[in-house]
Amino acid sequence: MVESEPNILMQDWEDDYLVETAIESPRVWTTLYDKIEIQELKSDRFDEVLKMIEEHYIYDEPLIQSSQMHTDNGSVEEYLYLVRTWMKDTLSTVAVEQDTGNLVGFLVCRFNEIHNRDPEFSKDRVYEGTIWKELQKFKHYLTKRGNAYKHNNVDRMLEVYLWFVLPQYRNKGIGTELLRNVMERQLPEYGWFNIQVISGVFTDKVSQHIAESLGMVTLYEFVYSAWTTANKATDEQIEFFKEIVRENYLAKVMSVKIGESSSVHSGRQSNVIEEQDIIM
Repeated sequence: MVESEPNILMQDWEDDYLVETAIESPRVWTTLYDKIEIQELKSDRFDEVLKMIEEHYIYDEPLIQSSQMHTDNGSVEEYLYLVRTWMKDTLSTVAVEQDTGNLVGFLVCRFNEIHNRDPEFSKDRVYEGTIWKELQKFKHYLTKRGNAYKHNNVDRMLEVYLWFVLPQYRNKGIGTELLRNVMERQLPEYGWFNIQVISGVFTDKVSQHIAESLGMVTLYEFVYSAWTTANKATDEQIEFFKEIVRENYLAKVMSVKIGESSSVHSGRQSNVIEEQDIIM
């Protein structure tokens, strides 16, 4: 990996036009050898992220794909609405192909507090879409039992919500770099927030391996086949997640406190992982 040249935001410009351009330009954190830039996510790319989610992510991410959420328009619309909201008030990153400017991956995170009573994201919020309601119920179940706040003795943290790289751009270390970047470069710059913990529900076995290679530990795990819902016609309990892709058998709640990460020794281990997929 080769670090990019100093970003335009870091240069001392006197021209008003260049200053304005610097403010509007996304910050480029680093550039990979194959000319993939890791940039901050700016609002002018929100629609591109949402399009990638609608056209690729919901068919590829293990939980969403297996739940067949794409068949439930209400759930898809609710999900896209929530993602747009997360992107507005979050610390998110995108991977961009330098030659074309095309978006090839993203990592959406959000700052959360244990005492936050925002009804928009409460577990008691009434969500639209039958399938999305069940997915939210599942994730709340996991995060309650893998309590990253209690484990790390904190009342605020950064949570990973979505993590994805297009299939044709995998095996290049892009997924690893998206997570490494937020852990080692972005979050430390938000020191005034006093947030040191990163957590998330990791649903894909490769994303779990990458997270582990960067120092995250598993707080709780749950086998997908054990999550059941009642058949309204027969009252029989049936598996909610069907045909999980790429032999992904379980979800993990994982976290790390920055400064206690083992990412400094992740070199050889992450090289193996980078040869695989990343969907979360």
